[in-house]
Amino acid sequence: IVRIVAGHPSPEATTVATSDRALRARVAALGAAAEGGPRFLDRLADVESRRGDRAILAAFGVDESAFLGRGGEARVFALDAERVLRLPHRGADPGPLEERRRLLASIAAAGWRVALPEVLEHREVAGRLVVVERRLPGRNALDVLAEPGRDREALVRDHLDVARSVADLPCPTDRFGEVLGGNRIEADGFSAWAERRLAVSLAAGGEAFAGVEPGAVTRDLVDALPEPEPARPRLVHLDVFLGNMLAVGDRISALLDFGPMTIGGPRDLDVLAAVAYLAPEITPTAGDGERRAARAWAAEAGLDAAVAPAERWMAAYWTGAPDDERLRRWCGRILGVRV
Repeated sequence: IVRIVAGHPSPEATTVATSDRALRARVAALGAAAEGGPRFLDRLADVESRRGDRAILAAFGVDESAFLGRGGEARVFALDAERVLRLPHRGADPGPLEERRRLLASIAAAGWRVALPEVLEHREVAGRLVVVERRLPGRNALDVLAEPGRDREALVRDHLDVARSVADLPCPTDRFGEVLGGNRIEADGFSAWAERRLAVSLAAGGEAFAGVEPGAVTRDLVDALPEPEPARPRLVHLDVFLGNMLAVGDRISALLDFGPMTIGGPRDLDVLAAVAYLAPEITPTAGDGERRAARAWAAEAGLDAAVAPAERWMAAYWTGAPDDERLRRWCGRILGVRV
């Protein structure tokens, strides 16, 4: 297996399924991802659920060839030039879907700088609630960034401009914390919410992260923000990396995937997260030049001192996603933890 990975032209694009810790470490050293046996078995079980998905797709006159992408909550398929179908994963609670529709309706009214998701209808098909949305302009910005001849620095800087302006959209809550979903933590202040959220994430991350102190990581972030403890929350997407954006040419054309991570929080958290997400483990199509451009952008915006504390806070936040091996490696690298 190690020889196969080592001989692969793009080892970073491969995933090895194994519960052998030594083998996981060896393939990780070559740049490959690894997933444990339970995660692999879960994906095999997902094959059966996709048979039901195909019946739903057939009801809309499309098949798996219309697949556009997969997120944490749904798979997305093109219906035609104007519409897409979001097919929530099996067992999804319909309650958050309605909350998400209300959130998108409230921010769509703002007439923002790039296109945002717009729900056209919820429909029940074969016992599943599915979502039809307007198709947005552009292609996945991760792919666009990798194209030859692209002005990569211009695209990265524009994506940071978009990330910073999320805070200008209407925020649907007066409290700090998640605005959607059943796993919300809410608080009167950002510091209180942020520390409690990190404690939950780090516990889910396991023993490797037991030495990371959520209060200290949160205090470092809050002390570095230009607005240390805001009186009112602003809208924060919190997952504003290039994979959740579409682009046309060297410009961002749409921002996707407002979901359970969306919070009420401080103004600059989104753009600081966007800088952090340009790490090679998260954005493999970005290079050192793009990361330098992002740091320069942050310095010009007066956020240079907050970049490292925000990166540590985001890494601690993402320790709660233990099934993503590349993301877990990034968390360990940033937090100085061996995983």
